[in-house]
Amino acid sequence: MIDWAAFAIVAAAALVSASVVVSLFAVGLRLLNVGRGLDADESPGTIETTPSGSVSVVSGQTERRPRWATAAAVACFTLCSGAVLFGIYLIVPVFHAS
Repeated sequence: MIDWAAFAIVAAAALVSASVVVSLFAVGLRLLNVGRGLDADESPGTIETTPSGSVSVVSGQTERRPRWATAAAVACFTLCSGAVLFGIYLIVPVFHAS
């Protein structure tokens, strides 16, 4: 006989934990992109045409990523990997069987 209440609890826990891990990873990736200008691909700049018809190259904006963004990204990735390792610990019985 299937214990549907336990099944629903496991399904909800899996959905919530998967959402948390994916969200942490996405926020970590977003934080790694903080401080990058419009030319994030390190291109030399953009070409602009003036009303008189002359063409000029405007150098790309390159800003450094703030330290707080790097630290927050590392924290997100650390929490994400910790959640994954804890899930593996719970799944594999050798790690916690006495």
